[in-house]
Amino acid sequence: MATRRENQPSREKEPANENESGWHDSQLDRHRLVIACVRGNVSVRETLRTILEDALPSDGPAPLLILGPTAPEEISNGHSNRIGWVTFVDGSSLAHPSANVEIISPDNLLEVNLFIEKCVQESDSKVIVGDFLDNVIRSINSPESFYSFFCQLASRVKLKKRTAILVIKEDIHDRSVVETVKRFADLVLEFRDQDSNGALKVEMRTLNFADNIYTSWRPFSDWLQPLSMTG
Repeated sequence: MATRRENQPSREKEPANENESGWHDSQLDRHRLVIACVRGNVSVRETLRTILEDALPSDGPAPLLILGPTAPEEISNGHSNRIGWVTFVDGSSLAHPSANVEIISPDNLLEVNLFIEKCVQESDSKVIVGDFLDNVIRSINSPESFYSFFCQLASRVKLKKRTAILVIKEDIHDRSVVETVKRFADLVLEFRDQDSNGALKVEMRTLNFADNIYTSWRPFSDWLQPLSMTG
């Protein structure tokens, strides 16, 4: 990944001022497309929670949530914006108990795109957060269809000057698909679990393609470990 901009001299790594949340002053909301890739025992759900609670400005509008494997009630915590839940359900007309939540089938890429477009136009929020890509990737058999969908999504986010922070479970997908997702990103955050004297610890590294800055693996703060043995 670090060879993506070989024609440009790599900048010196900026000193990381590690804040107490472990995000190293990432300033996620200044980027357009941020991809958080988790692997091993690192939990997508807990990673989403730490992003929502500690990596975004507290004084801005609540982000738009577009979820997949993570259910709205697991993450929303009184969230006031509309929530898209890209998931399979029994029966096409099944509605979520909350009027705030719209259920969309992950194999209906048109509906996913329309929901995002509508919410971007109607909401004051500049940030989209979610893990819906996991369900979309698993439901699409055609790499070409996914590429087209994700290209449109990335272009829409950038043209509308929004920030999309999307979490994917890297090790359940084909490497080529993961690389496709990373290719469009301005910033990639990678999380992995490591054994430290019998205890699992989480490490994070940053691939900042927008500024041509790449960090080594660093420990994530113990009190905010997005770690789970179940997902």
